[in-house]
Amino acid sequence: MIKIAIDTGGTFTDFTAERIGEEHPDERHFVKYPTNQEDPVESIIAGLTELAAAFGFTLPDLLKETEQIVYGTTLALNALLEKKGVKTALLTTEGFRDALEIRRAQLKNQWDLRALTPPVLIPRRLRLGIAQRMDYKGEVIRELEEESVIKACEVCRRAKVKAIAVCYLFSFLNPEHERKTAEIIRRELPGVFVTLSSDVAPRIREYERTVTTVLNAYLSPLLKDYLAALKTRLTAYGWEKPIHIMMNSGGVSDIDAQSELAVKTLMSGPAGGACGNDGLSGLCAKKRTILADMGGTSFDVHVLDGEGQKLVPGGEIDGYPLSLPMVNIHSVGAGGGSIIRVDEGGRLLIGPESAGSQPGPVCYGQGGKEITITDALLLLGLFPQRQFLGGKLQLCHDKAAALMKEKVAAPLGIGTVAAADMIYRVAVEMTADALRLVTVAKGQDSRDYTLISAGGAFPLFAANVMETLNMREVLFPVTSPVFCAWGMLGAARRCDFSRSFFMEQDHFDASAIETRLQGMKAAGAAELRRLGVAPKNIAFRVTAEMRAVGQHHEIPVVWEAAYLTDPASLAAAFYRKHEALYGYAEPEKAWEIVHFQLECYEKGVKHRLFPFETERQGPGAAKVAGEPFGLSGMISVPVYHSCDLQEVLTGPALIAFNDTTMLLPKGFETAVIHDGVCSIRKSQESPRKGGKEYGQGQ
Repeated sequence: MIKIAIDTGGTFTDFTAERIGEEHPDERHFVKYPTNQEDPVESIIAGLTELAAAFGFTLPDLLKETEQIVYGTTLALNALLEKKGVKTALLTTEGFRDALEIRRAQLKNQWDLRALTPPVLIPRRLRLGIAQRMDYKGEVIRELEEESVIKACEVCRRAKVKAIAVCYLFSFLNPEHERKTAEIIRRELPGVFVTLSSDVAPRIREYERTVTTVLNAYLSPLLKDYLAALKTRLTAYGWEKPIHIMMNSGGVSDIDAQSELAVKTLMSGPAGGACGNDGLSGLCAKKRTILADMGGTSFDVHVLDGEGQKLVPGGEIDGYPLSLPMVNIHSVGAGGGSIIRVDEGGRLLIGPESAGSQPGPVCYGQGGKEITITDALLLLGLFPQRQFLGGKLQLCHDKAAALMKEKVAAPLGIGTVAAADMIYRVAVEMTADALRLVTVAKGQDSRDYTLISAGGAFPLFAANVMETLNMREVLFPVTSPVFCAWGMLGAARRCDFSRSFFMEQDHFDASAIETRLQGMKAAGAAELRRLGVAPKNIAFRVTAEMRAVGQHHEIPVVWEAAYLTDPASLAAAFYRKHEALYGYAEPEKAWEIVHFQLECYEKGVKHRLFPFETERQGPGAAKVAGEPFGLSGMISVPVYHSCDLQEVLTGPALIAFNDTTMLLPKGFETAVIHDGVCSIRKSQESPRKGGKEYGQGQ
């Protein structure tokens, strides 16, 4: 049985595959292939063909032997970032069509009068009020006027909208009016995509629910067409099984269910990395880890704090709130393709714009006109010019050097190599700051965490970021260049339900809670069975989102069956969590339940490590800039290969892997801790300055 995972990023498309079974020895392969921005499906077919060759198959034979394909894509995310969704209308309760523009009174930069807010995705003329109303209990106080919906449909017809979002007040308690509206729209406007807030985000908070529903309408037609094209192309090569897609929650579903829920796949690629973080930390017995994934476009960070994978009830992307459960990922624009510029004040700036794969960095020789981090790394000598991407791409050193001199070195009044080194050092600090935001800024000590290096670019930065943050150890898996795709290989099929459910302490009703939870579990079990999960492998995790009466925000409390008969223990759990988060608790205050979140997932799915190469090649040598290694001037360093890791290697050195290179500064060493994972630490003769001593356990 072969299982394949594919992650389409803005620069590269990554493929991982494993063959497990009694009839054949275990076999694992991975491939990186440049993403064709004009036709991403073409990159998938080309990469799968290369993957098939690694197994000794043709593509049709590979697909015949494959049991499951899991896919992650940034298509919906990129469409949002570039504002290239379809023309969309919003139908909402009469008198409330300006919720998108009013937003929330409390903003992140509320004291900055020039702070930018994200553009409203639907113009006011297409935000249409509908005659209907429900109260805060979900009871009808004004029946839906069908003629009002029909008139709105006529406006949409004239405007040639492609999608309609429907979001009525309190529909999360009673979706009757939204469903009737959808029936009318489909009758009046066949072919127009319709999405309902009661299906996408059935939770309180009107603005967040409206935005989430609008985003889904704005993006889903694009994703639906793209996934249909992918399915058609794979079918032409003999694929007849479902295609699974990674979701924001770190689980997988099939494209038949998710193609109309694009908003649930916005972070599908990085979510694979979060799943991989969970898997690798378990395999290496590390409880507290930080995944740092630097790909071609972005730098993504995910934290595990010792309590396993946790979802947050909502997030924010490009300034737009999402009212959906998702893994907590922090991203900054510092990938290998991030564009470098010098502003009028002489400041060196990195990103967030990226050169992508086409035209890509200047050194790709494909017409790139902007200097990137990748160009700087090449000029520093940090990866082999003729072996980049396994030899698929020959790099142009001279073009990168000429443009670096023109655009960076000359404006700063320094040499070309010095400019490249400055870019390197700024990138180290940018990525270190991203790690501080998820640890120190939240009251956590970064020294308590193990850093996991992922992405094709980060192994060249990992040791220096570790040094900057006084961390003890970096773990480097051989699948680092394709880490998100590797994470998807071990992702479980799952579905998530979030429902608003108001119950104050003085009105605790165990029967009502049990009825609600059983209904959610029945729906979740049915969906997993549809996805092919055996009933014995279905598991549930319930979280109650609670707050003190009068508070504005909720905190999650893992639900236990004992709470139904002992609400005092529920109160104790809530106050403990409150104190852990905020440093205090007020048990004299009454509490209330606001939401229930249910995770339904497949048990028993495991990650498996890919082994290192075993054929020894012998070390080479490279002339490099010394500063990234903790030295000065141009120096010569040994270049080892992954097969040389059977022994402890000390810096300064470079270690070449398939599709990436690890930088080992002076005073650092690396050794294998599992077949497929090595560890970078400070050398014994170079103890850490201050903080915890080298070798202390976690």
